[in-house]
Amino acid sequence: MEKLKIFDLQEAYVLTKIGSKGSKTYQVMIVTPFGDFALLSHVPYEENQEIAFKINDFINSGQTSLLVQQNQRNYLFFLSLFILIIMASAAFFATSPVTTCTFYKSIDKVFIERKSLRGNQIIEHPLENILRFDIQEKQYKYSKLYRVVIVLQSFKEIPINPQYTDEKSIGYAIYRIHSFLKF
Repeated sequence: MEKLKIFDLQEAYVLTKIGSKGSKTYQVMIVTPFGDFALLSHVPYEENQEIAFKINDFINSGQTSLLVQQNQRNYLFFLSLFILIIMASAAFFATSPVTTCTFYKSIDKVFIERKSLRGNQIIEHPLENILRFDIQEKQYKYSKLYRVVIVLQSFKEIPINPQYTDEKSIGYAIYRIHSFLKF
């Protein structure tokens, strides 16, 4: 909170500032013989215009004092909301699991290890129980996403990675698995 005692007011006007991307911000400027004083920025034009009218009416009246208050609660609300969304997104990505799928020919096993802040999970199956590798697809808005699934002889499906991704990455992963295991 800032209090200004300004003497010998001459006029008040709304200054429009245009940003580099064409965005506009408005600010009330108070002109005095001692220099110009700016009030808060990021306040809507209508509110600034109303304050400028109040100040100019005060200058032309016989009043001895004028109290003008501005706040940026809306601006701070949206800024706080934006920061909260960024923090929630960061927390989601920090807690999402990291998956490592390892095929061991020497011990005839596949290990799928999922690590996250919420815990670790290890899925283990013999290579001889693998029937085939399938690609599951999921419609997402206007595109399709894919993931590799290990199909066991019991027809149980185990996704290598729970998240879906693009078709090219999945095709490359299946090619590498087939090349290594010689399926």
